Amino acid sequence: MFRRRRRSVRTVGSFFEIVVVNCASAISDRPRSGDAGKALVESLSSALSADAPQLVFLFASAHFEDELDDALAAIQAVYPDSVIVGCTAQGTIGGRREIERGPSMAALAAVLPGVRVSPFALTQAQLESMTGAATWESMIGDSPENVPVFVAFGDPFSVDIQRFVAGLNATFPGSPLFGGVASAAEEPGQNRLVADCEICYEGMVGVALSGNIDVVDVVSQGCRPIGRPFVITRATRNIIHELGGQPPLAQFQAVFRELDAGDEKLAREALLIGRAIDERRDVFQRGDFLIHNIMAADSSSGAIAIAGPARVGTTVQFHVRDAQCADEDLKHLLAPHAARTDRPPYAAALLFGCNGRGTRMWPYPNHDINVLHEVVGPIPTAGFFCAGEFGPVGGRNFIHGFTASIALMRPRTESGGGSERV
Repeated sequence: MFRRRRRSVRTVGSFFEIVVVNCASAISDRPRSGDAGKALVESLSSALSADAPQLVFLFASAHFEDELDDALAAIQAVYPDSVIVGCTAQGTIGGRREIERGPSMAALAAVLPGVRVSPFALTQAQLESMTGAATWESMIGDSPENVPVFVAFGDPFSVDIQRFVAGLNATFPGSPLFGGVASAAEEPGQNRLVADCEICYEGMVGVALSGNIDVVDVVSQGCRPIGRPFVITRATRNIIHELGGQPPLAQFQAVFRELDAGDEKLAREALLIGRAIDERRDVFQRGDFLIHNIMAADSSSGAIAIAGPARVGTTVQFHVRDAQCADEDLKHLLAPHAARTDRPPYAAALLFGCNGRGTRMWPYPNHDINVLHEVVGPIPTAGFFCAGEFGPVGGRNFIHGFTASIALMRPRTESGGGSERV
């Protein structure tokens, strides 16, 4: 965490110019929403002292879907001018804990130096109307020239999240997107989104951050490839009919016969498929694929349905979930970001993990947040378990599965002014 510097907050239009840096995170397992909100505020206020955060990320478990306004009221009573964004989820991450089951609420409060904070909320109808760069800039509240960092949350039942990601990539090239798909709902209408202190029941919400902010992305997968790559030779929507001219199930059976006993067990427990991110590669390795669930298989035709687009000419490879591989990958990717004396430390982190991680992958809790703090340091951290994680790979943003997508945040400059990187 940075030491506090000079304070000067200035409102410009619908965003804030901030020149104080301080961050804090907290988590609560209190069963009542208002009590949980008050507990978060008490913890955040103790860490921030007299500083009032301009931005608060708030994540709550499904238990609070009908009481989320009580938590918002508790936070706004102490921080009336803060922008609050977030969503409900299957489980939350904050402080030093990952709470996967039971009531929980987590928050990250930030006062950032010279940062423009632009909250937004979009419905499906609004998203469909955003057909050009000008409409995207107007609805998002920032410009591509500023290369903003985006943190967003979406309800999968009410909005085309893939369309949002594609539009963001086209309009804001080079701008990273973090966040994830709200995971508290089993049916439409159960997720809750928070946009600029208001509760939404549908769409996409988020915030654009530009100015004196430097965000480093770490996107770590929990899977590894098995067998060899195949090219999709016949497909319809999300159904793969042929891989390399043969039914996918026939190709998988050939792969399965070559597996050792350990990989056989992993393939029986959870078989996945990866779609190549960069088709130009000659050799594909771990991390070169977007991971999708295999939703169904037709034993008569050998076709499979995947949780993602299936396009002819795309390279794919079967994958398995591997806890040891996931642990090694996360530590390896975080290692370059360990605290050093020759650069500013990170002020905070947002951690978005797949709801297939946690104790569904390891026999103990708190794996990802523990690794983050062991390698990078005990920085303020918050996030949630997602039904799909947003994160950049190779300069483009994607919706991932089975990943830990981490945004490590710090100012670009010590003074809070300018945009020069250090």
